[in-house]
Amino acid sequence: MKSQLLGKKLGIIGGGQLGKMLLTECNKMDLTTFVLDPSNNSPCKNICSKFFVGDINDFDTILSFGNKCDLITFEIEHINIDALDQLENLGKKVYPKSETLRIIQDKNEQKSFFKKNNIPTADFKFFSNIFELKKSAEKNQIKFPCIWKKTKFGYDGFGVKILNSIDDINDLPDNEMIIEDLVPFEKELSVIVSRNVSGEIKTFETVEMEFNSNSNQVEFVISPANISTKTNNYAKDLAIKISESLDCVGLLAVEMFLMGDEILVNEVAPRPHNSGHFSIEACNSSQFQQHIRSIFNLKLGETKHNGTAIMLNLVGEENHFGKVYYENLDKVFSYDSANLHIYGKKETRPNRKMGHITIICDKFDDAYKNAKFLKETIKVKSK
Repeated sequence: MKSQLLGKKLGIIGGGQLGKMLLTECNKMDLTTFVLDPSNNSPCKNICSKFFVGDINDFDTILSFGNKCDLITFEIEHINIDALDQLENLGKKVYPKSETLRIIQDKNEQKSFFKKNNIPTADFKFFSNIFELKKSAEKNQIKFPCIWKKTKFGYDGFGVKILNSIDDINDLPDNEMIIEDLVPFEKELSVIVSRNVSGEIKTFETVEMEFNSNSNQVEFVISPANISTKTNNYAKDLAIKISESLDCVGLLAVEMFLMGDEILVNEVAPRPHNSGHFSIEACNSSQFQQHIRSIFNLKLGETKHNGTAIMLNLVGEENHFGKVYYENLDKVFSYDSANLHIYGKKETRPNRKMGHITIICDKFDDAYKNAKFLKETIKVKSK
């Protein structure tokens, strides 16, 4: 039987680090890959079959790119959804599907979907502009503190803010938004779930995420999470339910809040995710290989792993802009169990993700101590 991988042109929209790591798996299989990205300095530029520069929010650009491909996927969700829909109408395979992305792309639509499908999530209210929000707050219809989120184009902690009082509203941009109840969670969890075209579905183990309190970005991802077997299974079951409800083909990252025995779903991302990077070294089938298997409708790979994996993000230091310089980077090689990934971005800026390190150890305490040391020692600066 002819392999489903042969002779197909895979189009990837977005050429950042997720695309780069996806291409690493594609290149192992000698897949023909086309990449579209707005930047001519994309990390993917020199490792794909063909590279195209263009606006990923422009209808005609996405349509033209997609017509060159047999199958289209993406590593960023902020793209022109109408063009993906049109490509599907023309017979192109787009995974995850445009209908799935349309729900996820808008946080109001996403949260409404959770409520409609009985997926536990924090209560929220939608506002179309700042005037509506102020009016509601003045009538004491908003409970402070609360969480403000842009409905579109938020990522990595951007477009999310805690509002402690009505005065904080004055600092917000005037756009569509949701206001969520502030959840008193104990831990933030994530589950990566993959589902192929035939409906086969698999999850990675639930991971625990530690965030930087200043930037609201993930600093450490710990796999497996330090939770009970019951909680782990419940989190994975929730991720499976959401993937199936969304009819998501490919990867879905499900971020959750843990409160005692209760779990609330925060939000989802229909693509490879920062919380799944540990799988490159820890698992037989990484999240990137699992995504390829899913969209080409191949049997899904093994997702379990032994010991502890801790991933730490390398991000741009505050007040540093311009050509990147990595301080004390060689310290990584002091540890046999540490694995370095530099994304190939030429320019740094505060909190920009520039790379990551994954540490694999038999014991959590050892891995965590080493991860803390490397996080404090390695600095991403500008020259």
